[in-house]
Amino acid sequence: MADELPPHMKPLFISGNSQKIYECVCDEQVTVENPHILIPKAKIMEDFKMRAAVCDFHPVKKQVTNYPGEEILLIYDPDYKYGENFYVCLTEEGKAEYLESLKQEEEAEEAELAAAAEAEEEYEDIALEDIILKDLPSTPAAWVEQGSEEDLEEEILTTSRSLISFMIQRKRKLFGTPIQFEDRNVEAAKDAYIECTSFEDNTFDLHRQEHDFAVQNVMETCEKACQTEWKKPRTALSQYVPRTLPPSQLEKINKSEELAKFVESVCPRFKLALQQNEIMDVFADDYNELIDVDGVFGNKADNNLKEYQSFTDLEFSKNKSIAQIDWHPSIKGIVAVAYTEKLKYDDRVDLSSRILMTPSLILIWGFSDPIHPQLVLEAPEDIYCFKFNPTDPNIVAAGCINGQVVMWDISQYEARLRNHKNTGARANKTRSDMFDVEYQRSPVVHYAAVSSIEASHKMAVMDLIWLPDTIEVARMGVPVENKTQACCQLVTVGIDGNVMFWDIRMQKPTGAAGLGTLGSTTKKERETAKEKFSSIPSTFSHLDLQWKPMNVVPLSKLTGPGLHPGVTISISQQLQIIKSKMQSLVSGNPPLIHRTNSSVGRQRPVEMEGVNTKFFAGTEDGYLIYTDWKAEKDPESGKLVSSKPVYAISTHAGPVHCLLRSPFYNHIFMSVGGWSWSIWKEGESEILQTSRSNVKYTAASWSLTRPGVFYIGKEDGNIDVWDLMDRSHEPSMSQNISSSAITSLVPYRVSSKQVLLGVGDNFGTLHILEVPWSLRQASPNELTAMSSYFDRECSRIDYYKDRDANRGTAVVDSAPQIPTALETSEEEEERLKKSFNNYLTMEKEFLVKLGLRKEDDPVQLVH
Repeated sequence: MADELPPHMKPLFISGNSQKIYECVCDEQVTVENPHILIPKAKIMEDFKMRAAVCDFHPVKKQVTNYPGEEILLIYDPDYKYGENFYVCLTEEGKAEYLESLKQEEEAEEAELAAAAEAEEEYEDIALEDIILKDLPSTPAAWVEQGSEEDLEEEILTTSRSLISFMIQRKRKLFGTPIQFEDRNVEAAKDAYIECTSFEDNTFDLHRQEHDFAVQNVMETCEKACQTEWKKPRTALSQYVPRTLPPSQLEKINKSEELAKFVESVCPRFKLALQQNEIMDVFADDYNELIDVDGVFGNKADNNLKEYQSFTDLEFSKNKSIAQIDWHPSIKGIVAVAYTEKLKYDDRVDLSSRILMTPSLILIWGFSDPIHPQLVLEAPEDIYCFKFNPTDPNIVAAGCINGQVVMWDISQYEARLRNHKNTGARANKTRSDMFDVEYQRSPVVHYAAVSSIEASHKMAVMDLIWLPDTIEVARMGVPVENKTQACCQLVTVGIDGNVMFWDIRMQKPTGAAGLGTLGSTTKKERETAKEKFSSIPSTFSHLDLQWKPMNVVPLSKLTGPGLHPGVTISISQQLQIIKSKMQSLVSGNPPLIHRTNSSVGRQRPVEMEGVNTKFFAGTEDGYLIYTDWKAEKDPESGKLVSSKPVYAISTHAGPVHCLLRSPFYNHIFMSVGGWSWSIWKEGESEILQTSRSNVKYTAASWSLTRPGVFYIGKEDGNIDVWDLMDRSHEPSMSQNISSSAITSLVPYRVSSKQVLLGVGDNFGTLHILEVPWSLRQASPNELTAMSSYFDRECSRIDYYKDRDANRGTAVVDSAPQIPTALETSEEEEERLKKSFNNYLTMEKEFLVKLGLRKEDDPVQLVH
C-alpha cells in the first residue's frame, strides 16, 4: 500500500505530449537520481488558456492559480508509489522543506565520503614496522540459527493424535485349551457380521507435510550365452563353362531310358510350378500395394523439380546452344552434351571464317566435377544429334550439320570415366596443383571415322538412332537376325528428306572404291591428321572417308514431286533399346562390350518374320509420315524401289521436334511440334491432342517410371509436367528452369529411389533436375489404368466414325484419319467436293431454323 502524501502535495499524471511542453520528459530530463524539476507558473497558466480542461494540471487548477511563487515543484515518481507518475507541491513552505531535505542528504553524503577518505589516509600513514602480530586462542562465536532446526524438526515423526487402546481378556480356566473352529451362517447370529459402509465426512481434515523422496533407477543385468552350429569347411565348385559333348554321345543320352524316366518324374512338378507362376506373381512387392495412392496426388510439399546440379564451361559452351543430351548407358553420373552455334543460315554464311576456326565439340561431364569435363569429343562440324551405342558405350555416333556421320572410340578412356569420382574430385591433388593448366585440361578425343561426304546427307542430320541388337537390316531393307548380339547399325534422318541406314562393320570389297579427286584429297589430309593425333584408335579405319549408307529411304510426298524435310524418326523396335538401358541402369552392371570390326558375313541372310518394318518420321513442315523402309517391287518395271508413304498428315503448325515411343506401350507414341502435342496409336488415329499453347513447344520426354507422366519443354524456359492420371486438359505443374528456350529433355533412372532429368537450354547450360517422389512413384494399377484409358479413347473415335457412317454424313473427325490405301487425286477431289456440299446443306438448314433464309432458296452446290 502506498504511503500517504503530505497535504500540500498531490499526485498528478503527466502525458507524453505534456512532458515535452513542460520539458520534463521521463528518464531524460527527470530521472531516478534527479527526480525533481521546477516549472514556471506562467507556462502552466498559458497551457490552461491553450488546452483548457485537456491540460494535465487541470485537477489542481485552483491551487496553481492561487500559488504565490513563480516556480512550481514537480517530482518524478517512476514506481507509481502514489498512484501516478508525478506528484506536485502546491505550497512554498512544502517546496522549501523538500529542497532543504535534499540539501541535508547531500551534506550527509559528503561528510561520509570525507570521513572515509580521512580514515584511508590514516591507514596509509601507519608503517608496517609498527604492526605487532600476536598468536591468541580463537574464541568460538555464538550459534546463530539459520533455519536448519526447523527442517530437522519437520523430519522427526511425532504422533499428532491420541492412541487407541484395546483390552482382550479370557477366562482363566480356558487358558491352554485347544481351539476348535467351525463354519457359521452369518445370518444366524446377530453380531456375526457388521457392515461399515463408507460415507463422506465433511468435518474430516488431513494436513500432510512435505516429504523428500529419492529414487535411483538401475538397469537389471543378466548374462546370456548362445552357441552357433559349427560346420566343417569343405571345398565347393561352380561350373561357369558349359560342357561340350560329341554328337554321338548326345544322341545316346537323348535316347537313353534314364533321361526319359527323369523327364517323366519331374514333369508333374514342373507343370505345378508353371501353374503357380501364372496364378501368382512371386516377384511382386506386397509393401508397395499398401501405399496410399491418394497421397501421391496433391502432395504440394514434394511436387517440384529440384535442381540437382548444373554444368557449364566458360571456354567450350560460351555463346552456344545445347543441341542434344545423352546419358552413358552403363556408367552412372556420366552425361554427354552436344553444343552448336546459335546462328541462322545467313549469319553462318557471313561468319563462316570464324566458325571454321571454332571447334565443334561434345562434352562428357561427370557429377563429381561440374567445372572440368571428363572428355572432349572433337567433331568436324556442329553436332545436331548423337547417341552412345547401347551394347558398346565406348562407341559414339553423331550427325553433323553438313550431313556427315561421325564416330568416336573412347575405349582407352573407359577407366577414366568409371573412376570419375576420384579423377573429377581431385582428391589426391594439392591446392596448388588445382591451378595448374595441364591439370585442368580435359583430354580431347579426335573422331575415329567420318562418312564419305558424297554419299552422306546433303543437309544437316537432325536425328540418329541405333537399331536394337536383335535385328539388322540387309540390302533393300530386309530385316534379318543379328547373330553378333551387338548394335552395329544406325539410322539417320536429314533435312534433305532421306532416311539412311549405316553399318559400322567392315563391308565386303566392291571393286574400285575411289572417291574422286575431292575424296582422295580429303583422305590425304585425314592421314596427315592421324599422324598428328597418334592416339586415334584404328577401330574404324576401314570406314574413314569411305563409309556409305546401306539403304536410303526417301520421305516422298503423296502428291507431287519433292521430299519432306525430315527432323525426327521413330521405329517400333526402339522400345527394346529403352528397356535394355533401364535394365542395365537398375542392375548397375555394364552391358557386354562388343568390338564390331568383323566384316559382314557372306552367307545369304534369311528374312525374319513378324518384324514391323514401318516407321514414323516428323518433318520440318509439321507433317507426320508413316512409311516402310523395306523396298517394294514396282508392278510396271519389276524392280525393287523405295516404298511410298502409307500416309502423311499435317499435325503441327511448325517443325515436329520429337517423336517419342512410350517406354511402357510399344504402339503408343507422342509427337511434339509448333504450339501443340499429340498422342498416337500405331495402326489407328490420333487419340489425344492438346489445345494450342501461347508458347512454342521445343522438347519433350516420357517418364521412365510412370506410364501417364511426360515432360514438355517450352520456348520461354518453362517445363510443363503432364500427368494423365490427374488431368488431361492442362498440365499438372509448370516450373521455370531457365530464361532461354529449352532445347533438350532426357530422363535418367539412377535407381528405384532416384530419377534425374537432364535439361539443356539455349544458353548452353546443362541443368540436372531431380524428379520428386510424386512424379517418380507409380501407383499399383497405373499401367493398367493408362492402357484402359488409351483403349477407351480409341473406342470413342471408332464409335463416332460408325455413327457418322450410319447417319450417312461425312463429318470430318476431330482427329485425322489414317487411310487404309492411297487416294488418287481424282478421288481426293471428289471426297472434298462431297464434304463441302454437305457443309452447304447443313448451313442452309441452320439458317432456315433461325429464320434468316427460306426453304425454297436454292443451294449452289459444287459439281
